[in-house]
Amino acid sequence: MKIKIIENPEVKLIAETRGKELGPKELVAFGARGTIKKADPYQLYIEAKKEGKLNEYINRILDVTIGSGHIDVLDQAIYTFIFKEVPRLTTLFLVSPPYLSHLQQSMRYVEPYGIYIPNELRSEKKIIENMKYGIYLYYELVEKGVPKEDARFVIPLYTVTNILTVGNMREYTHIYLMAREKDTPPINRKVIETALSQVDKELIKDRGANYVKIRYYPAPNLFSKYNYIKDLIKKYGKNKVSLISYNEPIDIDEEQLKKAIKYGDESYLGILKHLNYTFLVRMSLVTYHQAVRQRTWNHHVESIYHALERLDYIVPPSIQKKGLEKPFKKYIEETYNIYKEYRESYPEKIIIGIVSHAHTVYDLIRIDGWNYVGAIPLRRCLRAQWEIRMIMSDISRQITKINKKLGKYSLPTCRTIGECFEKRPCQHIEKLLAMKPLITI
Repeated sequence: MKIKIIENPEVKLIAETRGKELGPKELVAFGARGTIKKADPYQLYIEAKKEGKLNEYINRILDVTIGSGHIDVLDQAIYTFIFKEVPRLTTLFLVSPPYLSHLQQSMRYVEPYGIYIPNELRSEKKIIENMKYGIYLYYELVEKGVPKEDARFVIPLYTVTNILTVGNMREYTHIYLMAREKDTPPINRKVIETALSQVDKELIKDRGANYVKIRYYPAPNLFSKYNYIKDLIKKYGKNKVSLISYNEPIDIDEEQLKKAIKYGDESYLGILKHLNYTFLVRMSLVTYHQAVRQRTWNHHVESIYHALERLDYIVPPSIQKKGLEKPFKKYIEETYNIYKEYRESYPEKIIIGIVSHAHTVYDLIRIDGWNYVGAIPLRRCLRAQWEIRMIMSDISRQITKINKKLGKYSLPTCRTIGECFEKRPCQHIEKLLAMKPLITI
């Protein structure tokens, strides 16, 4: 097969919040004005239009409101972009802020077909051929019976993908500020700037307070050079999953918990959010990409630059079972050595994209009681990817030691309430549903 070389990923604005008359800028401006006036935002818009002072009002309101730090008004402007043929290095960055939403091309189903090559590396034949070989090896593994979700561990971070992203202007401003940081790979900054060049310039304009990063809810940043959890890694890093701390300010009423799970008692489910458990988890970049998108978990990830100071990677069990561990390891390690060799000539933020998804990072994750009964069961389902399923089972085991009342209810719904909501359930579903569920009320 011929591998497509991508030099310029495409970023396209395909939708925005817009009414019959008010566009994103008007919604933000007159929504803000409506907070201090008796009239509603639409009436205020019509009045300004009749006075012939629409732009004057909009610019003044935005300057005063956003410039004073009331950046929440930017939530009213919502944009949807298609990021086409961007490297997975970029989507690892794009999915970090918790208030952006994404639908990404899944490498559990879609085969890789192209790689992004930055300007700086276009004459480096050794690097390009090495990345191409990573794609060829993927197909060789699949041909020999390795599932696609495991074969993808070998592909480089510069492998391209598509992603549909929607979010408000506050969080787009946030990721724009993240993209401007000095250690961010240039392609990440390029695609964000390309996206925001398509929105109204007044909404991204530097008004002082909206460019102060402390005003934004912090996102995990894989591409920061700083590594604030290095001491935790040194202390706990020998284990794949380590419980660091926990806080249980309320005592679980198990009967109430069962009713809440069965019937969706949101009041009780809400109070579970105050049970908190913090874990240090070692995982592949494949699995980190999934984990960070669980927006109700609180993440702080190790710097990828720090992580690549060590040669540490995950070998999927299916590759071991098929006897293909040797070519897998050989490619991962050869690529790692090329990365080490060429980072003497190029900035790490450029060369980082050649490494494979199999490499590990440590993620400091805080989950709560609702996550435990509401989100983790999806990750423990036999349809879930094996690595994250193992991690969640280990987390469940450790929480069960602390809280036996809560412990058992992280199982999938087929075991807790006797129902499976998967349209394509696992091959064991009949046996699982035949068993008595944990909750029979």
